[in-house]
Amino acid sequence: MASLGMSASTRASSTGYDVHEQNSLQQTDPSTLAIGYSPPGGFFVDQFSLVAAIDTGGTSLSAAPILGFANGGSVTFPTGPSFSPSVPTGNGYNKYQWGNGWTTQAALNAQYGTGTFTFTLGNATVQPTLSLNTVNPTYPVSPMLTGGGMWSGGILYVDPALTTVLTFNSSAFTDYAAATGSSTSGAQIKLEFVDANLAAISAPSVSRNGLGKSDPPLTSYTIAPGTLTPGQLYNFQANYTVYDTVNNTAFTGTGISGTPQGAAGYLTTTFIKVEALPEPSSAVLMLGSGFMFLLKRRRNSAH
Repeated sequence: MASLGMSASTRASSTGYDVHEQNSLQQTDPSTLAIGYSPPGGFFVDQFSLVAAIDTGGTSLSAAPILGFANGGSVTFPTGPSFSPSVPTGNGYNKYQWGNGWTTQAALNAQYGTGTFTFTLGNATVQPTLSLNTVNPTYPVSPMLTGGGMWSGGILYVDPALTTVLTFNSSAFTDYAAATGSSTSGAQIKLEFVDANLAAISAPSVSRNGLGKSDPPLTSYTIAPGTLTPGQLYNFQANYTVYDTVNNTAFTGTGISGTPQGAAGYLTTTFIKVEALPEPSSAVLMLGSGFMFLLKRRRNSAH
């Protein structure tokens, strides 16, 4: 459920940390968004989540990091051996991450409070803070698929043998255009395939405006031929994050490099179930009257 950053191999070496509220939805046809999400073979994703992440570029802190909630509670991030980041390398990620979901915004607020959240980063010389309003979050416009693939029964079908370009409503992201490099705001668009546990299965496509970046907004995601396995069901995740609190306080410590930057904000995630069309023996595509129809054999296994 997290909004994750890029790995050390694809960005400048520095420490970043963030906390955000996430509004998770599922697109089931060209115009419908359902609440929450149930990844095939995975866990149910509640609509509202609190998510925090610390990106050290793969470097271990001196101890497991701790997120302090606004109401005085706290949680210790999961770690690997010797306090290493728990999110594995290989798909554009290598960082610490924690998150928890709730069915209502009020329940999330009651659990964590609203206001100042703290980060204890091992032996860091500063305990940085970020402010987050959990009572009245300002979630941005929901990402929506506007073109590419073919909808049927709440699933987007694509032909794995062809190039498919998924297009999104990025022109509606006015907050993204408004983030003009200001030190106090920014926005990010991220598109990616994830597994049943919502961990990336390939490097994401990311654009950011503000927070030291000025990327043009992502408007599409290209699925190259051979990327998907025929007959397999996938999870696609489209994230749009708007940050309204930034902390550039300098500090040092084990595993901390560069000029650390923190950001807090609000994320709207749209999940899409994507299925690669089966082999020709299991599917027939018919083109007529300008429409594409999919005829599928009944499968023995349910999705």
